[in-house]
Amino acid sequence: MNSKFFKSRIAGLTLSVFALGAATGSAMAAEPLKMGYNNWADVMAVANVAKYVLETKLKQPVQLVNADIAIQFQGVARGNLDVLLGGWLPVTHDAYYQKHKSDLDDIGIIYSGGKNGWAVPSYIPESEVSSIADLAKPEVKSKMNGTIQGIEPGSGVMRAAEKTVKEYKLDAAGYKLQSASEAGMLATVSRAYPGKQWFVATVWSPHWMFQKWNMRYLKDPKGSMGGEEQIHAFGSKQFATKFPQVHAFIKNFKLDLADVEAIEHEGYSTNNYETAAKKFVEAHPEKLKAWLPQ
Repeated sequence: MNSKFFKSRIAGLTLSVFALGAATGSAMAAEPLKMGYNNWADVMAVANVAKYVLETKLKQPVQLVNADIAIQFQGVARGNLDVLLGGWLPVTHDAYYQKHKSDLDDIGIIYSGGKNGWAVPSYIPESEVSSIADLAKPEVKSKMNGTIQGIEPGSGVMRAAEKTVKEYKLDAAGYKLQSASEAGMLATVSRAYPGKQWFVATVWSPHWMFQKWNMRYLKDPKGSMGGEEQIHAFGSKQFATKFPQVHAFIKNFKLDLADVEAIEHEGYSTNNYETAAKKFVEAHPEKLKAWLPQ
């Protein structure tokens, strides 16, 4: 496919707009749908499945707009973006939701069972580290090099992680919460795992990393990382009127947690989320039938 690059200004920020290829077949609607996304594996999986169905079955062109999640919420609320498919509630993205909810259309839940937390490789004995509280032990802190590997600053996971550091007094114990991209966090895991080095990372489910590496969540008795999350689709107030068929599709668009992880794993393994999405949809005609407007 040919890639086209556009620029869209939202709140004074220039966003890269990726048109991930034109659908083949009959001519599609003239006005493209602007869908917010970021480079998190779960969002890439869901957005590419939706894009494939919209372009091939409903002949609706889609522009994927890469932006930080806060900018996505703002963009949808202002009508600069039409829809986002990765809104985690009730905790992870609640601050963004509360700020903009009067200007959003909560189209519905795409899947449930999302989880944020801290994880360690399973080769670390559970007798030594089973809970976030165990990280404060001096001998554990030494083996962890006093570092908690995080992701992007400002993300919902990192805001919860900052709260968790304070709740468990890990800052007083000498820990540093290290910011990085998702790719940076995964690089830390991939370097440490073969040599069975100790590490702890901020993670979430669904994510393909749990299929690649044997890892476990640490218990969080204070509940500072939150509980089960539901992943919502949010549209602009004009969305249903501008794109009624798409709105109907997204209301029907439901996935299981295992579906998302399977698409993620395929996308990661092949480095091609578009192909992974196509493969998943074609292998699940019953899901496609349920998604499409009747």
